[in-house]
Amino acid sequence: MITGRELVLPDYSHFRGVFLVKFGRYRIILPIIAIGLFILPILLYAEGDKPSHNWHSPSEVVKKVKKKFSDINSYTSNFKITTTEGKTTRVLTGTSLYKKPGKIRYDFNQPEGDAIVSDGKTLWIYIKRLGAVGKQDLEIDKKNSSGAIFTSSSPEGLNRLFRKYHYKFDSTTQPRKIDEKDATEYFVLALDQREKIGGFEKMTLYIDSNTYLVRRATAYDGRGKETNINFSNIDLNPTIEDGLFNFHISGNAKIVNNPLVSED
Repeated sequence: MITGRELVLPDYSHFRGVFLVKFGRYRIILPIIAIGLFILPILLYAEGDKPSHNWHSPSEVVKKVKKKFSDINSYTSNFKITTTEGKTTRVLTGTSLYKKPGKIRYDFNQPEGDAIVSDGKTLWIYIKRLGAVGKQDLEIDKKNSSGAIFTSSSPEGLNRLFRKYHYKFDSTTQPRKIDEKDATEYFVLALDQREKIGGFEKMTLYIDSNTYLVRRATAYDGRGKETNINFSNIDLNPTIEDGLFNFHISGNAKIVNNPLVSED
């Protein structure tokens, strides 16, 4: 949707708030996709023996989630991110890759041709319909005193999430089934943003009580927009070549340097 010179595209951003990415005369609002950048490495399914639960502590569950994430070295998956605001629904789909430390690749088939790629040092955001690519230096981000924005695909990013949000069980019944069609029992964590600075103010994480992996996630911003994330065809710890996290720029693409965080 275009309003004047403001172009609202599928959502590529982070928990800290809504970013305005400047591509020439356009300002692109990118408020959603980072939940994928964070959740995707831990929103995975794996079989495991069911542990015995003799406690109901959200902090213990979070510790288990962090431990599980630290054991994941790489993954591949398909993703679907659905956002609903009023009567409007948007769907983003595609494939994703992750590899420690901090390497990510999202190839979108809806919208077709868009991509988000990082080798851990540089983040590239390619918007096909604009013929433009944002090149973000992540070394700048490390200097940010409030914490690195793009560490979300890392254990540090996971720790930061739980520092930036209050979290608790959403009810006293934990774990429990949440869907008649799903036999899994979940710990359900309700997260509330400590400082209301935009982006996702509230989130709900559904944590598999067998594996301590986040299987589902729902997030809400201050305007009532709801975002749901689902993943499928997940392969944990495959061998992935580092070259897949290099972004190759087409000859006609316009490069915009540091559209998300600048040195200023």
